[in-house]
Amino acid sequence: MDGRMLELRQFADPDDCAAVIAAYERSRGAHGAVVGDPFFDRRVMWIGSFPDTENPARRILQSWRHRATAVASTWAGHRVFSDTIQVVRWDGQPMPPHRDHRHPDGSPNPTPWRDWAGIIYLNDGYAGGRLIFPETGAQYTPTAGALVLFSGDVLHGVEAASGGPRYTAPAWFTADAAHADPWAEVRF
Repeated sequence: MDGRMLELRQFADPDDCAAVIAAYERSRGAHGAVVGDPFFDRRVMWIGSFPDTENPARRILQSWRHRATAVASTWAGHRVFSDTIQVVRWDGQPMPPHRDHRHPDGSPNPTPWRDWAGIIYLNDGYAGGRLIFPETGAQYTPTAGALVLFSGDVLHGVEAASGGPRYTAPAWFTADAAHADPWAEVRF
């Protein structure tokens, strides 16, 4: 990884990862987000999308969010705030290369404040699914429990995976307190 990317192996406990996946699977049919994009509809659950019966999973996600925010703040050299944390199930879908804070043509996207991105990998048991960085040639092979942080302006994508679902908990961070997620302060 280059200077704009950081990996922390064993960031998330395997039992916590399994608990979040189980809560996601129990909840996504009724509570998975419909965002108007067939690519993501019913595959994304924000922390606030989980029902109250899944508060143990919410507490795990909050713990990860707070720890990742502290790491991102230290790494950035200034305080950053959590934009959001979610859980996504990937059934072989690749993610085309993109930047988290602007469109490919350089124009602002709906989240231009996203300074940093983080991905917590929740499981193994699939092939592929590497995180790729086309401009630098760097690649990251997912490891369950790892957190990968990188700058929001880095072009990145995900290769297709096969052999089973891949679960991630992506999170984004910003230096702009106005875009801090109010859910970041909720105690479940």
